[in-house]
Amino acid sequence: MTRNLFKLTLAALLLSSLGSALASDLHPEWRALLASPELDGQPVKGVYFFPGELQANVRLYTTHPLNPDDEHWNSDPTGRTRVIDRMIASHVNTVVMSYWSNMPQWSPMFLEPTSGLNPISDSVTKVLDAVQGRPLVVIPAIEVGFDPAHPKIPHWEFQKDFPPPGGGPVLPGLVSRIGQLAELFRGRMDLWARLYDRKGEWRYAIQILHVCSDVPGTTDIQFANAFKDVAAQVQEIYHIPIGFMLDTIADAECAYVASPSRAGSLLEQQPSVLTVNGFVSEVFSDKVINGPRCFDPNWRNCQPHDNNVDNLEKLADWKRRAVDDWVRTGLPVILDVSNGFDGRIVWSNNEEGTGFWGDNMNYTDDRWRNWMSELKGSGVKGITFDTWNGYTEGYAAVPSREHGQTVYNWLIDLLEPDPRVCSHMHYEAGVRTYRVYGAICDKWVQLGADRGFGAPVSSEVASARGRVSYFMDDKAIYWSVATGAHEVHGLIAKTYWGAGGDGGCLGLPVSDEEPSPNGRVSRFEHGQIDWKPGDTSGHITCH
Repeated sequence: MTRNLFKLTLAALLLSSLGSALASDLHPEWRALLASPELDGQPVKGVYFFPGELQANVRLYTTHPLNPDDEHWNSDPTGRTRVIDRMIASHVNTVVMSYWSNMPQWSPMFLEPTSGLNPISDSVTKVLDAVQGRPLVVIPAIEVGFDPAHPKIPHWEFQKDFPPPGGGPVLPGLVSRIGQLAELFRGRMDLWARLYDRKGEWRYAIQILHVCSDVPGTTDIQFANAFKDVAAQVQEIYHIPIGFMLDTIADAECAYVASPSRAGSLLEQQPSVLTVNGFVSEVFSDKVINGPRCFDPNWRNCQPHDNNVDNLEKLADWKRRAVDDWVRTGLPVILDVSNGFDGRIVWSNNEEGTGFWGDNMNYTDDRWRNWMSELKGSGVKGITFDTWNGYTEGYAAVPSREHGQTVYNWLIDLLEPDPRVCSHMHYEAGVRTYRVYGAICDKWVQLGADRGFGAPVSSEVASARGRVSYFMDDKAIYWSVATGAHEVHGLIAKTYWGAGGDGGCLGLPVSDEEPSPNGRVSRFEHGQIDWKPGDTSGHITCH
């Protein structure tokens, strides 16, 4: 009995230790971070990539690559290596790969025909070949739709099949496409990006673009639960754990849209839903202004609306609200950014007309670039750039005839810091100027960033007792561990600097400038500066 009791006790201790070890390996706080070997715990720093090369579709381009490597993905193996080298040099750790299983004719790049039984293009297979052995992983992206000009293609439309209408089978269209991906990655599953779910367990990540539903009677609960059902079906058939990154579009054409206020908490509770990750999500807002409808076969005779002129701030404000709304749900957000949008050729016959913003085929505009960068750190868990080579709609990271090295340089500056931290490199006239980062960046964004407070005119530098960044129109933000980040500006700032700044009797600011009974006041470690209307300088009180 004693020996048996000892064995049982030892077994219980071993099981307990194993359970503790397993539990200690789980990281629910890492939800939406990479779980792949060599990248474990890192945030996604991704670029959306269209495999393939230039062909007849070049007539639809509104930006044109300078480097021949970006034109010949299919035919030049050494060029593919150099493309991947440039991605790595720009701090990319994840290739978000479109594979166009439905409509290869809609891809902005020419896709090679398939070989073997898997219907996925050989252009896509070459992505895995090029990534093999490099510090990169791949997230496949499923884009779906219907092309009436090619009715024989095996179409599948997410919004018509999700959630399963009438309690039917669990989305055979989606499950079969995931099966194609499983076959694509077979033998090199280490290249398929793993992300942590809400339980701290890893899953193979799949992005689904344009997530909404036209299934009658869809409810938030049905919509959220269907992702669990699909993941379970894939696990049963293909024996792999998968999770979804959702491009939850706000499209009025869909009967059901997963809004953060209604569906957010339900999606957050699903381990199979890894993150919200849009794709140029502002395109599907109701804020874009388009030009008049145009049916002329020559796009040059159409009149797209330039949103840079009168609508760019509204688009940027919508984007910030959308990000903040999803962050508040607790569901991780991987921020999607682009340098602009210009689909005036490919969408020239759009029934709603066309519009463009940010960088475009006519000129470079830094405002959109800056305002997208300023979204980092606002509770996001990662970042994806749309796109590396999306030439038909203007957004492309590669050096181009239209924008030179500007967008590629911006990609480097965008991805170098951790996207979970506020860190912004400001651009003027297509050229990097100064970086604002950390607590000073948080304060700057809180004050309205370049629109509300002003553009940076210096890098962050050491001050007498802390750190400081200077901004246009005689403004500054000081920081120290003890005092936090606070701004000074105007006549109070000039008075402060005249008295030696934080090296004088006042020390560092401990408040922003604020109203006082007689005017305005800024408070410091050892005193304050008061100002009232009519004064040509502030009044210093040190104690």
